[in-house]
Amino acid sequence: MVASKLAADTINPDLQLGMETDSKHVLTVLKNSRKLEDEGFLNSSNPTIIRSTIASFRARKTQTFVKWVKGHNGHPRNEGADKMAKKATQKEKASYINLNPPKAFLVTGAKLSIMTQKLAYNGILQWKRNNGDMQRRRTEINISRAKNCVEDNFGYIPTTENFWMSIRQKDLERKTRDFLYMVTHDAHWIGTHWLRPNMKPELQQRAICNVCGVIEDFDHILTKCESPGQAIVWELVGKLWKKKTKDLPWRNPTIGDILGCCLARIVKPESKKPNAGNARLWKILLAESAHLIWALRCTRVIGNEGRPLATDEVRNKWIQMVNSRLDLDRRMTLPRYEQKAIPKKLVIQTWKGTLLNEGDLPEDWTALSGVLVGIKADMEEGEGEDG
Repeated sequence: MVASKLAADTINPDLQLGMETDSKHVLTVLKNSRKLEDEGFLNSSNPTIIRSTIASFRARKTQTFVKWVKGHNGHPRNEGADKMAKKATQKEKASYINLNPPKAFLVTGAKLSIMTQKLAYNGILQWKRNNGDMQRRRTEINISRAKNCVEDNFGYIPTTENFWMSIRQKDLERKTRDFLYMVTHDAHWIGTHWLRPNMKPELQQRAICNVCGVIEDFDHILTKCESPGQAIVWELVGKLWKKKTKDLPWRNPTIGDILGCCLARIVKPESKKPNAGNARLWKILLAESAHLIWALRCTRVIGNEGRPLATDEVRNKWIQMVNSRLDLDRRMTLPRYEQKAIPKKLVIQTWKGTLLNEGDLPEDWTALSGVLVGIKADMEEGEGEDG
């Protein structure tokens, strides 16, 4: 987008401009420029850049012709642009780019004639972001933890936008996606939320874990609490993950691993190609297991009035959860779900190596009910198999 803007700014405005790009995003923005302006750019993900780019093209005196070319397909000018872009990432100092559009082409606000409730809400959120009202210290810390763990585990640093988009993926159930969102914002009423000055002393006691005697937070609940729950769940997850693959060594996850699990990129060592099945199982196991640990904690604190759950109960609930998730994947391959259906190949890749008596199953087992994961039947004795 910025490259397109610079082309419009630097090439003689009296000449016709012919531009080739492999970015369909740029084409969509230029094609829908009038609509974006009428909406006040309230539905745009990068409103500052998009507004400035459209203004630069409007400032030209002659026609502009834009053509899409397929990227990474041997097109000589496209390949040359890619080389220049790669070279630019190696610069020691970033170039300054003026994104302030000329006043004559500065379009502000949205038309009332096209205003909707959603558009107005997006405008309010955008205004709050611009004024710093959306910055939450705890949210920033949690996102930073997730980014650091993604870099350690998968070798790249995601953007904040990538992070928020990742936890909306349909690989997870809605309740789990909502849970990750709430954990990131530290929005559940636990720990220091109970220590506010206006809270009565008996309510402030709820901030303390009644098992460990420390102030609760999600790092403690999901990865450190000594009450039967989290340790058992992560041991079961580790057993299943080791059975699945050795491409990513297992270790008990941190809160950053859990929050960043949807950004997993796991490659096949022999080909260096992405392994979509392994990455998807990683997301499912970490996110769904974390949500289960939270549910077990709530059962202990609220339903059982602080009494810990039995080891077998925790174990059986995890087995039920993971098998229900497997069955949901299997059913979502059915043609009746149309566009919402999950490709059979992806589901088979996801659960390959984890199933009970897998050698006796057909290659396409998605039409069979009763398919189960295979794990050790007893964590202490380590004997037998159970689904």
